[in-house]
Amino acid sequence: MTERLRRALDARPRLTRWLLAGPGAVAAALLFAMAMPIWLPKGAAGIDNIVFPLILVPLIWAVVFVYACVEESLLRCVAVICGTAAVCGLTAAMAFTGWI
Repeated sequence: MTERLRRALDARPRLTRWLLAGPGAVAAALLFAMAMPIWLPKGAAGIDNIVFPLILVPLIWAVVFVYACVEESLLRCVAVICGTAAVCGLTAAMAFTGWI
């Protein structure tokens, strides 16, 4: 399975990087920001856990974008970005449904 995925990624490296650095980075940053209010402390006014993710979304996007551009191993890049996005998406979905 891993070898087949590696061959598929290596067949079109420019397209893979474009998808990871473009829509992949935006989706990962938004999912990460959606999960942040769950583990950030509320703060004195009770809104810090909502404001900080909104402010940090561009920084998170930039980090994911640069990582997708400079990582040599496309397989590791896909695993890190998709894995992080999946965990954050599941965390946010569980919070929305009331499981957390």
